[in-house]
Amino acid sequence: MELPVSPKVVLINPPSPWLLSDREQPPLGLLDIASYLRVNNIDVTFCDLAGFPEKYWFIPDGDIYGITCATPHYSIVIKIIEKIKKRQPDAVVVVGGFHPTVEPERTLRDTKADIAIKGEGEQAMLDIVKGRRERIITCPLVEDINKIPMPAFDMVDMYDYVKMGTNLVIGSTPNNKEAKLMTARGCPFDCTFCAQASVSKRRMRYKTVERVIEEIKFVHKRYGVDRIYFIDDTFIVDDKRVVELCKSLKELHDKGILYDWHCLTRADRTDKELFRLMYQSGCRMVTYGIETGSQKILDIIEKQTTVEENMNAIKLAKEMGLKVRAQMIVGLPGETRETVEESAEFIRKAPADSFGMHIFVPLPGCQIWYDPERFDFPIDKESTFEYYHTIGKREEEDAAYLHKNPQQIIEWKNYLVRVIGERNIVKFAEVRGMENDAGEEIRGTVMSSGYVQ
Repeated sequence: MELPVSPKVVLINPPSPWLLSDREQPPLGLLDIASYLRVNNIDVTFCDLAGFPEKYWFIPDGDIYGITCATPHYSIVIKIIEKIKKRQPDAVVVVGGFHPTVEPERTLRDTKADIAIKGEGEQAMLDIVKGRRERIITCPLVEDINKIPMPAFDMVDMYDYVKMGTNLVIGSTPNNKEAKLMTARGCPFDCTFCAQASVSKRRMRYKTVERVIEEIKFVHKRYGVDRIYFIDDTFIVDDKRVVELCKSLKELHDKGILYDWHCLTRADRTDKELFRLMYQSGCRMVTYGIETGSQKILDIIEKQTTVEENMNAIKLAKEMGLKVRAQMIVGLPGETRETVEESAEFIRKAPADSFGMHIFVPLPGCQIWYDPERFDFPIDKESTFEYYHTIGKREEEDAAYLHKNPQQIIEWKNYLVRVIGERNIVKFAEVRGMENDAGEEIRGTVMSSGYVQ
C-alpha cells in the first residue's frame, strides 16, 4: 500500500514501569524530532505512554510511527510494534534512540520494525516522511543543534512533567515546579561502563546562551517553572561557556524568573571560582558521578578520576554553598567485598547530601558490552533486556541477574544502601511515585477513551 502524499506521523514515547515515576523527565529527544517535523509542515501527533499500564495504551492511527527505544524499553517496544502491525500491517514503523543506534540489525529482527535509525533522528525522520526507505538509516551528528526548534513541550502534559520529584532534596521553590533542559549534546569522556560515546562520538555540540535562556523563559512563562535541572551528561566541559551562561542565568535569578538550578558534572571539572559564579547565578546543587570508592575500579572503568579527587570535589562544592548528590554503582567489573567496603567507607566520610545507589548494567554500546572478555564480565547478547534497568523503585534489583553472582550483588547493594541511610535519594522519588500511583486510574480512563493530550 502506498502512503498518502502527506502521511501522518505518530511519535511514541514508551512507558518505563520499573521507575517510581516515568514522568520525572520529558522525552526531550522525541520532542526535538516532533518540533523539527512540525516546522517542516509535517502532520505529527505525539503519543506519550509514560505512566500508563499496557491495558490503558491508546495509540492513534497514523501512516508512519516513530518509536524511541532505550535498552530498558526493548521488550515494551516489541509489544507496541506488535499492536501496531496487527492493526495496520502496512504502516511504516521506525525505531530510533540509543538501542537501535548500537544494535540496528538485532533491533529490526526482534521488533519487526521496518526501519532503524542509527544516530540522531531529526533529519532521518523527515527523510522517511519524504520517502526514504533503507532498512537502516545512518545519520551524521547534527552539527548545529540550534537549528533544531525548541522541544515541542506543548505535545505532552508538561504540567505533569514539571512536578517536583527527587530534587526536593535541594529544598522547595515558590512554585515547586522544575523543568529538565539540555544545553548541549554529547560527552567528551569514554568511561568503559557508559554507552554515550557510541552515539555522540565524544563530540560536544552546544546551544547558544541566548537559546538556553529562551527555553528557560518559555517554561517559566507557560508552566510556572522556577527550578531548572540541566541534564547534559557533563554540564561543565567548557569553563568559558559556563561563565558566559552564568552571567545570563544570574539575570534571570535576580529577576525571580529562575529561583535556582542544578546540574551534572565530574570531580575533575570542579573549580572554586567557577562554583562561586554558579552559586551567584542560582546554582544550588551539583551531581557527581562518583561511581565507586575503590581506586582499582575507577581505573578499570577509565573514569580518569581518583578517590581523593572525588572526596575533595564534594567537600569543595559544600564549601561553596552547594548541595551535592553522589551517584554510586555496585557490581562494576572487579568488584569484591574489599572494594564494596571501600565504597562504604567513602560514603561514610563524604559530606554529600544524598546518594543514588545503582547496580551496574552493561548497556549495549559501552566498552564492557563490546569486550566482555577483557573485563571478565560475561554477557548474554541474545538477551531481551528485561533486566536492563539502571535505576528504579526502592527494591529494583533486576540488574543483579545480569551478573554471574546475583545474590552477592543484591547483598552488596543492600549493605551500601544501609550505609547511605537517610541520605538515599529514593526517599525523595517516592513522594512523586505516590502521586503517580494516585493518578494512574484517572489517567488510564482518559487514555482508554481515546483522548490524547
